Amino acid sequence: MITEHPQQLTLDDTTEPVDIDTPPVLAAHAWPTNAHLIADVAHLGYLTDTDRVIDPTYGRGIWWQRWRPADLTAHDIRADGIDFRDLPHPSGRFDAAAYDPPYVCVGGRRTTTVPDLHDRYGLTDAPNTPAELQQLIADGLTEVVRVVKPGGVVLVKCQDYVSSGRLWAGTHHTLTHALALGCALADRLEHLGGTRPQPAGRRQVHARRNLSTLLVIRTPKDRP
Repeated sequence: MITEHPQQLTLDDTTEPVDIDTPPVLAAHAWPTNAHLIADVAHLGYLTDTDRVIDPTYGRGIWWQRWRPADLTAHDIRADGIDFRDLPHPSGRFDAAAYDPPYVCVGGRRTTTVPDLHDRYGLTDAPNTPAELQQLIADGLTEVVRVVKPGGVVLVKCQDYVSSGRLWAGTHHTLTHALALGCALADRLEHLGGTRPQPAGRRQVHARRNLSTLLVIRTPKDRP
């Protein structure tokens, strides 16, 4: 936490002062919310106050409750009908993007959390298989990369999860697609979460996935 009057350490004449009372941003941490995570991403310099940022998966705006750029373009299919796979912006319009698609396939389950997930992402007909969901994520990522300038930043939330008794490597597939687009991985932050109790009468056969991943990627610099 930054104190009101932090001590500063100057390394040399060309180095900006360092707040030695500020704890380091860790690669894996239990941030209370995505907003706290994004604030730390901004602290690392991946986002700046003057960036033109697009969030095509704005939802309830939770990502921006602690830090917010002055120029934020937000889309939500429920509010404006804009699908993150087909954005009405020219190529290279933005300095950075925040992309938080639905990244866990709910399959055929009917639980109390599923309607809420659909509501948050405006998906009344969410994909029922991991492969279909991954294609949706890939199509959206391709479009988001298009509207970000060469060398710009794209933040992508993703997760590995178990579906129908098999581990789906969602983070791997999302990163692989980003690299196939010519992007480069700049950073990776693991967002640790809580755990639920094992359902009664069911033997655990996979390690519980108690984290999601934020990929920080750079768009290709040599793109026309």
